[in-house]
Amino acid sequence: MLRPGDAVVLFLLMVLVFWLLFRSWRKMRIRPLVLESQQPVQGKIPDWLEREGYEVVAAKQRLPLWIQVGGDQYESRLYADYVALEGEEAYVVILAKAKRALRLSGAAIRDRFLGHVLAFQAAGILYVDPVQGTLKKITFEIQGVRTPGRRRGFTSHLIMMVLGALIAILVR
Repeated sequence: MLRPGDAVVLFLLMVLVFWLLFRSWRKMRIRPLVLESQQPVQGKIPDWLEREGYEVVAAKQRLPLWIQVGGDQYESRLYADYVALEGEEAYVVILAKAKRALRLSGAAIRDRFLGHVLAFQAAGILYVDPVQGTLKKITFEIQGVRTPGRRRGFTSHLIMMVLGALIAILVR
């Protein structure tokens, strides 16, 4: 049997659970690993990207990496020339270099850019060749890899808790 005040405590517990869920949901959203510049990024390339519909938010990003191989540790880094937004999607901007021409094959593009997309948590790559005046948008769609659904177990617990609370209130 419910006692006076039990419904209030139950309501407060449900509010707390929903607040914790909302907080964890906000943290789960993918955000690019970039530091936005305090002042606007200017230059020929950012101006050109803005005419193409992108907002350049950062320049010269350097992402440090530490790699463990057995007992040895190696240090490396990934570089991005710019970071641009299209709506809420972040893209890593890589400028073409004369010494390293882009070979258009699936394996070459994967080997060259997939690491940037995953490490910077970006929607894709904008490959800019300022000499030829071209912009190629490169995105990756990865299929066949399934991650364990942690949310399913938690969601079922939440549903059962809400149903139990409703039953307890109705039995009263």
